[in-house]
Amino acid sequence: MKVLIVTSGFLPGVKYGGPPISINNFCSLMDNCECYVVAKNHDMGETLPYTGISAGWNDKGNCFVKYLSDENYSKDSFLAALDEIKPDILYLQSLFADCVLPCLSIAKLRNVPVLLAPRGELCPGAMRKKYKKIPYIGLLRAAGLIRNVSFQFTSDDELMGIKRYFGESAKAFALTNVPSKPKKLSQRSKKRVGEIKIAYLSRIVPKKNLYYALSCLPGLCGSVEFNIYGPVEDASYYEKCKSLISTLPSNIKANYCGYVGQGGSHAIFAEHDVFLFPTQSENYGHVIAESLSVGCPVLTSDQTPWTFEGFEAAGRAIPLDMKSKFMGELQGLIDEDGFASAGRRSCAIRYFDHAANYDSLRSRYSDVLLAVKNFDK
Repeated sequence: MKVLIVTSGFLPGVKYGGPPISINNFCSLMDNCECYVVAKNHDMGETLPYTGISAGWNDKGNCFVKYLSDENYSKDSFLAALDEIKPDILYLQSLFADCVLPCLSIAKLRNVPVLLAPRGELCPGAMRKKYKKIPYIGLLRAAGLIRNVSFQFTSDDELMGIKRYFGESAKAFALTNVPSKPKKLSQRSKKRVGEIKIAYLSRIVPKKNLYYALSCLPGLCGSVEFNIYGPVEDASYYEKCKSLISTLPSNIKANYCGYVGQGGSHAIFAEHDVFLFPTQSENYGHVIAESLSVGCPVLTSDQTPWTFEGFEAAGRAIPLDMKSKFMGELQGLIDEDGFASAGRRSCAIRYFDHAANYDSLRSRYSDVLLAVKNFDK
């Protein structure tokens, strides 16, 4: 089966968040498919093209990628790629990206079935500012561009959003994202009582809630090292975070460590005792999977699919209106000895292995792709 994926960002870009990782992991998982990716030739917010890419299709081992300049990232180029590849399925990674409207028009023109992953864009938290989104959704429906579209969802909230905005009859499939598997497991030095290394790794924007994470630190007893990784996408929000950092007590050190290159997150998480990620909303949360995969427990909000049910030592999913609970969990981790910490790390890896289940995931994706291909036939 041939799958054509059109997306804004792809590897080696590091500023587009989770979607490029999802796409790359999908291509690696589905080794029984021919995967083709069309993407922009530069990272988010950049103008210089990636180094080491060439015109035409670049063979990445698990897929073929065509990188386009902003000028050529257009309907004509998407149509040319579709006519050249003749895919069985067009796989889109967003509902609101600038490639979606032209791609849905092309799919309707060529009668190609579409699998569309909203990537959390229809969840309640993401739809708060919807004054532009609702008319756009209305346009898609009125133009008949959703006729051959099947939706992918990763949570009940996402399914509810799909049904709310596209009708109860919208065809939707439950498909979890494909997590990244670490190349190797690193040994963390033994934790000492009264000390902790906390990681925050994500884009620095309000939705990811760095300020909230920082606000959980004052009042903690012990030696706390809080390391921040991720691109600064909202400068004014980051200034607000820096103001809070400047008021932290002397026992708490917060450091901005820059953004992480491709494949670098596993090594970072392996060096920390916990990943603090009180995000406002995630349809999946690749960084959570990456942290767990190397044995770094996670404290996150209850706005992700990760519940830790049956693996409570691996982390907690806490409502954002319970900040004292976040602080209590952090203090408990600070007070833990090396033996208890090692047990948590082992549990985190077991939880990741339980959630990943690559063979089952491959089978599920194969079944859904076949159903999408045969949609309306």
